[in-house]
Amino acid sequence: MNQTFKAAAVQAAAVYLDLDATIDKTCRLVDEAAANGAKVIAFPEAFVPGYPWWIWLGNADYGMKHYIRLYENSVEIPSKSIRKLSEAAKRNKVYFCVSVTEKDRGSLYLTQLWFNPKGDLIGKHRKLKATNAEKMIWGDGDGSMMSVFETEYGNLGGLQCWEHLIPLNLSAMASMNEQVHVASWPTGLPYDGHLFSIEVCEIATKYYAISNQTFCLLASQIWTEEMRDMLGETEYQRNYMKIGYGFAKIIAPNGHVISNTLEHDEEGIVYADIDLKQIIPGKFLIDHAGHYSTPGFLSLTFDKSVHEPVKVIGESKPNVIGYEAIQNS
Repeated sequence: MNQTFKAAAVQAAAVYLDLDATIDKTCRLVDEAAANGAKVIAFPEAFVPGYPWWIWLGNADYGMKHYIRLYENSVEIPSKSIRKLSEAAKRNKVYFCVSVTEKDRGSLYLTQLWFNPKGDLIGKHRKLKATNAEKMIWGDGDGSMMSVFETEYGNLGGLQCWEHLIPLNLSAMASMNEQVHVASWPTGLPYDGHLFSIEVCEIATKYYAISNQTFCLLASQIWTEEMRDMLGETEYQRNYMKIGYGFAKIIAPNGHVISNTLEHDEEGIVYADIDLKQIIPGKFLIDHAGHYSTPGFLSLTFDKSVHEPVKVIGESKPNVIGYEAIQNS
Protein backbone atom coordinates (compact mmCIF):
# COMPACT_ATOMS: atom_id res chain seq x y z
CA MET A 1 0.00 0.00 0.00
CA ASN A 2 1.14 3.55 -0.76
CA GLN A 3 0.99 5.25 2.64
CA THR A 4 1.51 8.71 1.11
CA PHE A 5 0.06 10.13 -2.11
CA LYS A 6 -1.61 13.24 -3.53
CA ALA A 7 -5.40 13.56 -3.68
CA ALA A 8 -7.60 16.10 -5.45
CA ALA A 9 -11.12 17.52 -5.11
CA VAL A 10 -12.87 19.40 -7.90
CA GLN A 11 -14.78 22.69 -7.60
CA ALA A 12 -16.57 23.31 -10.88
CA ALA A 13 -19.90 23.67 -12.65
CA ALA A 14 -21.40 21.20 -15.08
CA VAL A 15 -22.08 22.20 -18.67
CA TYR A 16 -25.63 22.40 -17.51
CA LEU A 17 -27.92 19.57 -18.64
CA ASP A 18 -25.53 18.67 -21.47
CA LEU A 19 -24.35 15.10 -21.03
CA ASP A 20 -21.69 14.92 -23.73
CA ALA A 21 -20.13 18.30 -22.90
CA THR A 22 -20.06 17.57 -19.15
CA ILE A 23 -18.50 14.16 -19.69
CA ASP A 24 -15.80 15.80 -21.80
CA LYS A 25 -15.25 18.41 -19.06
CA THR A 26 -15.00 15.66 -16.46
CA CYS A 27 -12.32 13.90 -18.49
CA ARG A 28 -10.36 17.16 -18.90
CA LEU A 29 -10.45 17.71 -15.13
CA VAL A 30 -9.21 14.16 -14.56
CA ASP A 31 -6.37 14.85 -16.99
CA GLU A 32 -5.51 18.10 -15.19
CA ALA A 33 -5.56 16.59 -11.69
CA ALA A 34 -3.47 13.62 -12.80
CA ALA A 35 -0.94 15.91 -14.52
CA ASN A 36 -0.52 17.61 -11.15
CA GLY A 37 0.21 14.29 -9.45
CA ALA A 38 -3.16 13.31 -7.99
CA LYS A 39 -3.84 9.59 -7.62
CA VAL A 40 -7.37 9.83 -6.17
CA ILE A 41 -9.78 12.45 -7.55
CA ALA A 42 -13.20 13.52 -6.22
CA PHE A 43 -16.05 15.22 -8.11
CA PRO A 44 -19.10 17.16 -6.81
CA GLU A 45 -22.62 15.83 -6.32
CA ALA A 46 -24.72 15.40 -9.49
CA PHE A 47 -21.86 16.77 -11.57
CA VAL A 48 -23.07 14.96 -14.69
CA PRO A 49 -25.10 16.64 -16.11
CA GLY A 50 -25.74 19.12 -13.25
CA TYR A 51 -27.81 19.40 -10.06
CA PRO A 52 -31.61 19.78 -10.61
CA TRP A 53 -31.96 23.16 -8.92
CA TRP A 54 -35.46 23.73 -10.31
CA ILE A 55 -36.89 21.44 -7.62
CA TRP A 56 -36.33 24.24 -5.09
CA LEU A 57 -37.57 27.03 -7.38
CA GLY A 58 -41.09 26.03 -8.40
CA ASN A 59 -43.70 23.33 -8.78
CA ALA A 60 -43.57 20.20 -10.93
CA ASP A 61 -45.25 21.90 -13.89
CA TYR A 62 -42.54 24.57 -13.96
CA GLY A 63 -39.79 21.97 -13.69
CA MET A 64 -41.07 19.34 -16.12
CA LYS A 65 -39.24 20.68 -19.19
CA HIS A 66 -36.00 20.65 -17.22
CA TYR A 67 -36.71 17.13 -15.93
CA ILE A 68 -37.22 15.91 -19.49
CA ARG A 69 -33.87 17.39 -20.49
CA LEU A 70 -32.19 15.86 -17.43
CA TYR A 71 -33.72 12.49 -18.26
CA GLU A 72 -32.45 12.67 -21.84
CA ASN A 73 -28.97 13.66 -20.62
CA SER A 74 -28.58 11.13 -17.80
CA VAL A 75 -25.88 8.46 -17.68
CA GLU A 76 -26.70 4.90 -18.68
CA ILE A 77 -24.49 1.90 -17.90
CA PRO A 78 -22.98 0.81 -20.24
CA SER A 79 -22.79 3.73 -22.69
CA LYS A 80 -20.45 5.98 -24.63
CA SER A 81 -20.25 8.23 -21.57
CA ILE A 82 -19.03 5.39 -19.37
CA ARG A 83 -16.48 4.44 -21.99
CA LYS A 84 -15.05 7.98 -22.03
CA LEU A 85 -14.79 8.07 -18.24
CA SER A 86 -13.13 4.67 -18.26
CA GLU A 87 -10.58 5.83 -20.82
CA ALA A 88 -9.76 8.91 -18.72
CA ALA A 89 -9.04 6.75 -15.68
CA LYS A 90 -6.90 4.32 -17.68
CA ARG A 91 -4.76 6.86 -19.57
CA ASN A 92 -4.05 8.74 -16.33
CA LYS A 93 -3.71 5.63 -14.14
CA VAL A 94 -5.86 7.12 -11.37
CA TYR A 95 -8.84 6.37 -9.20
CA PHE A 96 -11.69 8.83 -9.47
CA CYS A 97 -15.24 9.12 -8.19
CA VAL A 98 -17.80 11.14 -10.15
CA SER A 99 -21.40 11.73 -9.10
CA VAL A 100 -23.98 11.46 -11.89
CA THR A 101 -27.68 11.22 -12.48
CA GLU A 102 -27.96 7.59 -13.53
CA LYS A 103 -30.82 6.28 -15.66
CA ASP A 104 -31.73 2.66 -14.92
CA ARG A 105 -34.70 1.40 -16.90
CA GLY A 106 -37.36 4.08 -16.41
CA SER A 107 -36.04 5.79 -13.27
CA LEU A 108 -33.26 8.16 -12.23
CA TYR A 109 -30.82 7.77 -9.32
CA LEU A 110 -28.08 9.94 -7.83
CA THR A 111 -25.00 7.75 -8.16
CA GLN A 112 -21.30 7.97 -7.42
CA LEU A 113 -19.31 6.00 -10.01
CA TRP A 114 -15.84 4.67 -9.09
CA PHE A 115 -13.15 4.00 -11.71
CA ASN A 116 -9.72 2.44 -11.14
CA PRO A 117 -6.38 2.93 -12.95
CA LYS A 118 -7.16 0.06 -15.32
CA GLY A 119 -10.30 1.87 -16.47
CA ASP A 120 -12.61 -0.56 -14.68
CA LEU A 121 -15.90 0.69 -13.26
CA ILE A 122 -15.29 -0.97 -9.90
CA GLY A 123 -18.53 0.02 -8.23
CA LYS A 124 -21.19 2.60 -7.60
CA HIS A 125 -23.03 4.13 -4.68
CA ARG A 126 -26.60 5.34 -5.06
CA LYS A 127 -27.74 7.94 -2.57
CA LEU A 128 -29.75 5.92 -0.07
CA LYS A 129 -32.45 8.54 0.44
CA ALA A 130 -32.99 11.60 -1.73
CA THR A 131 -33.23 14.77 0.37
CA ASN A 132 -36.63 16.46 0.58
CA ALA A 133 -37.55 17.87 -2.87
CA GLU A 134 -34.90 15.64 -4.50
CA LYS A 135 -37.45 12.83 -4.17
CA MET A 136 -39.15 14.32 -7.26
CA ILE A 137 -36.05 13.34 -9.26
CA TRP A 138 -34.15 10.41 -7.77
CA GLY A 139 -35.10 7.02 -6.37
CA ASP A 140 -33.45 5.30 -3.39
CA GLY A 141 -30.29 3.23 -3.26
CA ASP A 142 -29.64 0.24 -1.01
CA GLY A 143 -26.87 -1.39 1.01
CA SER A 144 -25.64 -3.46 -1.94
CA MET A 145 -24.22 -0.25 -3.42
CA MET A 146 -22.65 1.07 -0.22
CA SER A 147 -19.08 -0.12 -0.60
CA VAL A 148 -15.52 0.65 0.39
CA PHE A 149 -12.84 -0.35 -2.10
CA GLU A 150 -9.51 -1.78 -0.96
CA THR A 151 -6.81 -0.19 -3.12
CA GLU A 152 -3.10 0.59 -3.12
CA TYR A 153 -4.08 4.07 -1.85
CA GLY A 154 -6.07 2.83 1.10
CA ASN A 155 -9.73 1.99 1.54
CA LEU A 156 -11.79 4.37 -0.62
CA GLY A 157 -15.46 5.21 -0.19
CA GLY A 158 -17.94 8.02 -0.55
CA LEU A 159 -21.31 9.57 0.27
CA GLN A 160 -23.32 12.40 -1.22
CA CYS A 161 -24.56 15.61 0.41
CA TRP A 162 -26.88 15.07 3.38
CA GLU A 163 -25.96 11.40 3.66
CA HIS A 164 -23.20 12.81 5.87
CA LEU A 165 -25.78 13.87 8.46
CA ILE A 166 -27.31 10.41 9.00
CA PRO A 167 -25.54 8.69 11.94
CA LEU A 168 -26.30 5.16 10.74
CA ASN A 169 -24.55 5.91 7.44
CA LEU A 170 -21.42 6.88 9.34
CA SER A 171 -21.49 3.65 11.31
CA ALA A 172 -22.00 1.53 8.19
CA MET A 173 -19.04 3.18 6.46
CA ALA A 174 -16.87 2.93 9.58
CA SER A 175 -17.58 -0.81 9.75
CA MET A 176 -15.71 -1.20 6.44
CA ASN A 177 -12.60 0.65 7.72
CA GLU A 178 -12.84 3.46 5.18
CA GLN A 179 -9.70 5.62 5.07
CA VAL A 180 -10.19 8.10 2.21
CA HIS A 181 -13.69 9.47 1.70
CA VAL A 182 -15.21 11.35 -1.24
CA ALA A 183 -17.75 13.84 0.07
CA SER A 184 -19.75 14.97 -2.97
CA TRP A 185 -21.74 18.20 -2.47
CA PRO A 186 -23.66 20.56 -4.77
CA THR A 187 -23.39 24.36 -4.41
CA GLY A 188 -23.90 25.86 -0.96
CA LEU A 189 -26.91 28.13 -0.48
CA PRO A 190 -26.08 31.82 -0.02
CA TYR A 191 -28.01 32.26 3.24
CA ASP A 192 -26.38 32.45 6.67
CA GLY A 193 -27.92 29.94 9.04
CA HIS A 194 -29.61 27.87 6.33
CA LEU A 195 -29.23 24.11 6.76
CA PHE A 196 -27.93 23.93 3.17
CA SER A 197 -25.41 26.74 3.67
CA ILE A 198 -21.70 26.28 3.10
CA GLU A 199 -21.04 26.44 6.85
CA VAL A 200 -23.34 23.51 7.64
CA CYS A 201 -22.03 21.40 4.75
CA GLU A 202 -18.45 21.97 5.91
CA ILE A 203 -19.32 21.13 9.52
CA ALA A 204 -20.99 17.88 8.41
CA THR A 205 -17.92 16.88 6.40
CA LYS A 206 -15.49 17.81 9.16
CA TYR A 207 -17.54 15.82 11.65
CA TYR A 208 -17.43 12.85 9.28
CA ALA A 209 -13.64 13.13 9.04
CA ILE A 210 -13.25 13.25 12.83
CA SER A 211 -15.89 10.65 13.69
CA ASN A 212 -14.79 8.04 11.13
CA GLN A 213 -11.10 9.01 11.16
CA THR A 214 -10.90 9.47 7.40
CA PHE A 215 -9.40 11.97 5.01
CA CYS A 216 -12.35 13.71 3.34
CA LEU A 217 -12.11 14.97 -0.24
CA LEU A 218 -14.90 17.56 -0.28
CA ALA A 219 -15.88 18.39 -3.87
CA SER A 220 -18.53 20.98 -4.76
CA GLN A 221 -20.19 22.65 -7.71
CA ILE A 222 -20.59 26.39 -8.28
CA TRP A 223 -23.63 28.38 -9.42
CA THR A 224 -23.23 30.10 -12.79
CA GLU A 225 -24.95 32.75 -14.85
CA GLU A 226 -25.82 30.03 -17.37
CA MET A 227 -27.85 28.19 -14.72
CA ARG A 228 -29.52 31.39 -13.54
CA ASP A 229 -30.55 32.32 -17.07
CA MET A 230 -31.78 28.81 -17.89
CA LEU A 231 -33.83 28.30 -14.71
CA GLY A 232 -34.84 31.84 -13.74
CA GLU A 233 -38.27 32.71 -15.14
CA THR A 234 -39.17 35.08 -12.28
CA GLU A 235 -37.18 37.53 -10.18
CA TYR A 236 -37.44 35.17 -7.21
CA GLN A 237 -36.01 32.30 -9.23
CA ARG A 238 -33.22 34.42 -10.70
CA ASN A 239 -32.18 35.73 -7.28
CA TYR A 240 -32.61 32.52 -5.23
CA MET A 241 -28.95 31.61 -5.72
CA LYS A 242 -25.83 33.74 -6.08
CA ILE A 243 -22.93 33.23 -8.47
CA GLY A 244 -20.29 30.91 -7.07
CA TYR A 245 -20.69 29.39 -3.59
CA GLY A 246 -18.32 26.49 -4.10
CA PHE A 247 -16.38 25.22 -1.08
CA ALA A 248 -14.04 22.40 -2.15
CA LYS A 249 -11.31 21.39 0.30
CA ILE A 250 -9.51 18.35 1.67
CA ILE A 251 -9.93 17.66 5.37
CA ALA A 252 -7.66 15.56 7.60
CA PRO A 253 -8.95 13.14 10.28
CA ASN A 254 -8.43 15.87 12.90
CA GLY A 255 -10.88 18.15 11.07
CA HIS A 256 -8.22 20.52 9.75
CA VAL A 257 -8.21 21.71 6.13
CA ILE A 258 -4.92 20.54 4.58
CA SER A 259 -5.46 21.59 0.96
CA ASN A 260 -5.26 24.85 -0.86
CA THR A 261 -8.63 26.58 -1.21
CA LEU A 262 -10.33 28.47 -4.04
CA GLU A 263 -12.50 31.56 -4.21
CA HIS A 264 -16.19 30.64 -3.95
CA ASP A 265 -16.84 31.62 -7.58
CA GLU A 266 -13.67 30.03 -8.98
CA GLU A 267 -13.46 26.79 -10.92
CA GLY A 268 -10.46 24.65 -10.16
CA ILE A 269 -9.00 21.75 -8.22
CA VAL A 270 -7.68 21.60 -4.66
CA TYR A 271 -4.87 19.22 -3.71
CA ALA A 272 -3.37 17.73 -0.57
CA ASP A 273 -0.78 15.13 0.35
CA ILE A 274 -2.38 12.22 2.17
CA ASP A 275 -0.45 10.26 4.81
CA LEU A 276 -2.52 7.26 5.86
CA LYS A 277 -0.36 6.74 8.96
CA GLN A 278 -2.01 9.84 10.42
CA ILE A 279 -5.19 7.79 10.85
CA ILE A 280 -3.61 5.37 13.34
CA PRO A 281 -3.46 7.66 16.42
CA GLY A 282 -7.09 8.61 15.84
CA LYS A 283 -8.17 4.98 15.62
CA PHE A 284 -6.43 4.45 18.97
CA LEU A 285 -8.89 6.96 20.41
CA ILE A 286 -12.06 6.35 18.39
CA ASP A 287 -13.35 3.51 16.24
CA HIS A 288 -17.08 3.58 16.82
CA ALA A 289 -17.65 0.47 14.72
CA GLY A 290 -14.98 -1.37 16.73
CA HIS A 291 -13.40 -0.93 20.16
CA TYR A 292 -15.16 2.40 20.87
CA SER A 293 -18.65 0.89 20.62
CA THR A 294 -21.30 -0.55 22.93
CA PRO A 295 -22.71 -3.55 21.03
CA GLY A 296 -24.36 -4.92 24.14
CA PHE A 297 -27.18 -2.38 23.83
CA LEU A 298 -26.53 -0.23 20.71
CA SER A 299 -25.95 -1.89 17.33
CA LEU A 300 -26.65 -1.48 13.62
CA THR A 301 -27.89 -4.12 11.18
CA PHE A 302 -26.26 -3.35 7.83
CA ASP A 303 -28.04 -5.22 5.02
CA LYS A 304 -25.84 -5.37 1.91
CA SER A 305 -28.21 -7.50 -0.16
CA VAL A 306 -29.88 -6.23 -3.35
CA HIS A 307 -33.43 -4.95 -2.88
CA GLU A 308 -35.35 -5.09 -6.18
CA PRO A 309 -38.90 -3.69 -6.34
CA VAL A 310 -39.89 -6.26 -8.97
CA LYS A 311 -38.49 -9.79 -8.67
CA VAL A 312 -38.63 -11.65 -11.99
CA ILE A 313 -38.65 -15.45 -11.77
CA GLY A 314 -38.04 -17.54 -14.88
CA GLU A 315 -38.20 -16.46 -18.51
CA SER A 316 -41.38 -15.98 -20.48
CA LYS A 317 -41.76 -17.40 -23.99
CA PRO A 318 -42.61 -14.94 -26.78
CA ASN A 319 -46.31 -14.79 -27.68
CA VAL A 320 -45.73 -13.63 -31.26
CA ILE A 321 -47.48 -15.63 -33.97
CA GLY A 322 -46.20 -14.74 -37.41
CA TYR A 323 -48.41 -13.54 -40.25
CA GLU A 324 -47.88 -16.70 -42.32
CA ALA A 325 -48.80 -18.95 -39.41
CA ILE A 326 -51.96 -16.98 -38.77
CA GLN A 327 -53.00 -17.20 -42.43
CA ASN A 328 -52.40 -20.95 -42.49
CA SER A 329 -54.21 -21.69 -39.25
